[in-house]
Amino acid sequence: MGISAPDRGLAWWGRIGHLGGMAGPARHHRYSYAEYLAYERDSGLKHEFDDGEILAMAGGSRRHNALASRVSAALERDRRPGCIAFQSDQKVRVLTTGHATYPDATLVCGPIEGDPDDTMGATITNPTLLVEVLSASTEADDWGSKWQHYQQLSSLREYVLVSQDTPRIEHYRRLDEGGWAYAEVTSGTLELDCGARFDLAALYTDLPD
Repeated sequence: MGISAPDRGLAWWGRIGHLGGMAGPARHHRYSYAEYLAYERDSGLKHEFDDGEILAMAGGSRRHNALASRVSAALERDRRPGCIAFQSDQKVRVLTTGHATYPDATLVCGPIEGDPDDTMGATITNPTLLVEVLSASTEADDWGSKWQHYQQLSSLREYVLVSQDTPRIEHYRRLDEGGWAYAEVTSGTLELDCGARFDLAALYTDLPD
């Protein structure tokens, strides 16, 4: 990953070369997870942690933010008793790989399990559902490396990818016998196992540019 990586509907992100700011590609310091947590606390900004790198994130396009808001509202409206919906400020960590990130929406059904390494108690490690809003520059990551990390979450039952450019939702559902079932919906309503319903007309009507 270079100094200027594609964003997932975000204004910018980049590799932190030292804990004081951005750095050029020649620096390849690998940070510990503890250093990452300390940097996040001190900076007051959201960051992702991936294989020893701290990825700074900021902003979001109007269209991306509107879609993410509607997705979160649908989760909150339809959540079953015992389930809690979270917006994009909620950090999720994959304990088996160490990857920490901020999905666009998260749902946890049952008791919340925190990150034993995060003494602030700000991280979730057992999401039931994760949602990412796609953009042309980030589809490869959300379908690829990020999805590989997410599959290591034993609690995860569903993964949803929401297109930003055209009405399309992709749905991965964990099968009891192993593996994942895939479905693509371009009209009507997607009903999730967790109880949530995504009405594509409601999600995509009158979105900002």
